[in-house]
Amino acid sequence: MRRVVSVCLIVGVCALAARAAAAPENKETADAAYTGWLKKIRLIEIRHLRSSTPAEFQKGRRQILDIKDEAAIGPMVNVLYGPNAQYRGLLIEALTELASADSDVAQAYLQEIAVGDGSAPHRRRAVDALKAYSGEKPTGRLMAHLAMQEVPVIRARAATALATLDEKRAIWLLVERLVTEDVRMVGGEVWTGTMQLDIRAQMADAPRPFRQVPIQAATPAGGIATAFIELPEVNVVDVATTIAMTQHGEPIPRYQRVRTEHPEVLAALKKLTGKDFGYNQAAWQKWLQSEEAAKVVPA
Repeated sequence: MRRVVSVCLIVGVCALAARAAAAPENKETADAAYTGWLKKIRLIEIRHLRSSTPAEFQKGRRQILDIKDEAAIGPMVNVLYGPNAQYRGLLIEALTELASADSDVAQAYLQEIAVGDGSAPHRRRAVDALKAYSGEKPTGRLMAHLAMQEVPVIRARAATALATLDEKRAIWLLVERLVTEDVRMVGGEVWTGTMQLDIRAQMADAPRPFRQVPIQAATPAGGIATAFIELPEVNVVDVATTIAMTQHGEPIPRYQRVRTEHPEVLAALKKLTGKDFGYNQAAWQKWLQSEEAAKVVPA
């Protein structure tokens, strides 16, 4: 599951980075360039990278590494970034070369891989590529993840990468993220009730053979007239029963605020400052106001 989330993270940034790479004066021209590179790179993948022969894979690898056009970065990520670890390794290799040539887009992708890839070796390779860059270390995406990312594991990876890159501008953010207060669902309540229904009725048996019933009435002459009518005999029985039904209400969740300490962030702070105030944020903030910190932390 983590690998799937990581892949989605990189692919989600792909569209933004591709637009930044093109900087199109004409959207149709940019779209055509993207489509053209996508076809070329997909063809390399089908012809060579999928081959079970190492020589064919190396041939495709060389063709990928020969691509120097920044407009090809988006299509390259589209084709190579996925569950295949070998493809992702090749992508990191290609992005490293493009990043060394001052490609902002390649540097942005390497930062995303440094926090989002499901493979620890791949994440380390991405960080090493950023560290090897001769100019100012590209850390904008890493800083953004540390500041705004709500997934703790992504924040932790960003903190580790920033410490490796010796990005002292991140110290303030690291202190802020050292201890967080998270809201977690710790349980819930469900209302349950029972309702009973009393049902009363009468049931009649099948009619028995008819019986004769005498009926008498007075006549005008003053006598008594007697007649017989036939009525069926029906046995009627009272019936009573009770039905019990259980009702469930909507669940009512219960939340709790939890104080969470982040060891990866603390390790990054120790590495960047040489200090150790533990998880005491007040002590860290007090140190940041000192003259010693002013010499270490950029204004």
